[in-house]
Amino acid sequence: MRFHVLIIAVSLASVAFLAAGAPGQFDDGPTEASDPTETPAKTDELVRQLESTAARGGIYRAAAIGSLARIGAWPEVDHWLSKIDGVGDSTQLAQAADAIGNELLLRISLRSDLSDASRSAIKKMTAAAKANQQSPERLRAAIDQLAGDAIDANLGATRTLMAGGNASIEAIVSAITGGVNAGHRAKLLGILKSLGDGGAQALNQLALYGAPNIRASALDALRVLDPAAATDTLISSALASDATAEEAQVARRSSVFPQGFEKPDAIAVLADRLNTLRSVAMRTPNDLSPAVLWSVNDDRTGVQPNRSTEIFRRYREAYDAAQRLRRLGSLPPAVGRSVLAADLAYRVMVDVNWGDPDQVEQVRQLYRDQVDPLSLLVALAELRSRNDIPASVGIVRLLSDSIASGNAGSDVLVGRDGGFSELVEAVRDPQPRIRYEAADGLWQAVSGSERGFAFPGASYVRKTLSEMASLDSRPLAILLETRPVIALRQESILNQMGYVVERVTSAIELERAIERGGDLRMVVSKIRIADGTPAELVDRVRRQPKGKRIPIVFYSDAETSEKSLRRTELETTSNRWISDDTPAVYLVPLPGSPAALTDVLFEVESKRRLPPLSVGERARFRLTGAAALQGDS
Repeated sequence: MRFHVLIIAVSLASVAFLAAGAPGQFDDGPTEASDPTETPAKTDELVRQLESTAARGGIYRAAAIGSLARIGAWPEVDHWLSKIDGVGDSTQLAQAADAIGNELLLRISLRSDLSDASRSAIKKMTAAAKANQQSPERLRAAIDQLAGDAIDANLGATRTLMAGGNASIEAIVSAITGGVNAGHRAKLLGILKSLGDGGAQALNQLALYGAPNIRASALDALRVLDPAAATDTLISSALASDATAEEAQVARRSSVFPQGFEKPDAIAVLADRLNTLRSVAMRTPNDLSPAVLWSVNDDRTGVQPNRSTEIFRRYREAYDAAQRLRRLGSLPPAVGRSVLAADLAYRVMVDVNWGDPDQVEQVRQLYRDQVDPLSLLVALAELRSRNDIPASVGIVRLLSDSIASGNAGSDVLVGRDGGFSELVEAVRDPQPRIRYEAADGLWQAVSGSERGFAFPGASYVRKTLSEMASLDSRPLAILLETRPVIALRQESILNQMGYVVERVTSAIELERAIERGGDLRMVVSKIRIADGTPAELVDRVRRQPKGKRIPIVFYSDAETSEKSLRRTELETTSNRWISDDTPAVYLVPLPGSPAALTDVLFEVESKRRLPPLSVGERARFRLTGAAALQGDS
């Protein structure tokens, strides 16, 4: 009996199990498991409460927007955020930005469905928060708080200053040089170090260019903050003829200033440093890499940051190194020319049109013993040999000013050995700007003398003037192509890029076209050339002065054999004509649009020091060349 009851119980349990359904059996398929970590897009009651809070406005609205963003209620975020766009009070906007938080503001701004009003509100809040963080009054108050010993106050002040960025550097440097006690200065220098290398750069500027009563404190702070960055300025200040007694004392007691170190030693060390920085500047790519340049303010008691690019920062560093040397007084001629070159290079880099009478006179006052025509001609030869284009342009303009003012003799026309003068040599420079400005200056010298074109190299001057008279309103590209259909297509592409195209059909014609000159920017050629190979064509172009800095582009097409293609590929990696400023040789498929030459243009721009000639400059040089040829006839 008991056995039968057990059997019945087991049977009923089995039926119940089957009716309920075993896991994975007799069901309609697997169900999607919910992610316990996933926040739902909207929880009705929570969203309702947050919207009720947002309706109160002010800081409540900002806090509610932050909470709505965290739970993913994006339509509600957009709705309430757009309301903030109408707020005009910068204090309320800054408080709202602080309540929402930078991370959430960034996350919200990345939403593609965000309305324009909401985006505008985010921009306003971000700007207000930045202005608040960089407020001089707020930063000054934080600096004053650090003078005390209260831990909580010091922590709050440190957070405030760390959020201020460059504005904090500016305020801290001003406080340090204005005079603070040792303990207070140590705290400020610690924060300055945490803010990156901007603090050392700012103090270096004040130690070098600041008012006499400021330089010593700036130099001492720099010595403590970054001894390596302070070394060159300490050496210069210890021996500078214009250094104050306190400044010299700070420099001489520094551990980086060797015992027995005198002016000749300082000149040798600083001159070597200057040459290194000039070389670095010349090799720095001319791109948009951002940088901050620090400079002293108008009364030379503080500093201010300026946004710039890396190439200008490098040229500025070379300029600063030159000024450290100039403070030492009389310099050896070679060092003096290097100082002048670094100064001119920076001036011309900053302002390509530098050279008006006031600017020239300023340089003449600074370098009285180095701007006579003979010294300038020697400097021009050195600068052209190292392809320092900005400084060469500056020297040519100083020479032109000497000629125009009647202070230049026959030295600008005839070299010391009776051969070509350095200014005459410059009319064959690879850079159109240098050779045209040199020819312009020489024409002024010739037109004002009885000698006329009776001097060594006069024919080259005439050729350059003729080249100037023939300038087009657009830059020049030379195309080597014999097939009319392909030539027409390539001419169209180059025209779209802004070039006027001169088409040639052989290597010898290409050579002659380059010799004629002009504002030549590019040579484009097919691979199969009747009177030469790609390697020979490269040599013919590079051997000419006007072709040394011109990019050469070969293109392949269906008619190009595999053997020719391999030979041309080898030419693109050849080091026969490699230098820091020589553009590469390129091999591309037959261009179908200007985009095919993007890499070429990018490299040319990265190696360019000065902007290319503008339409107005070509027109001015064309008029000068035409007037000179008419006067010569």
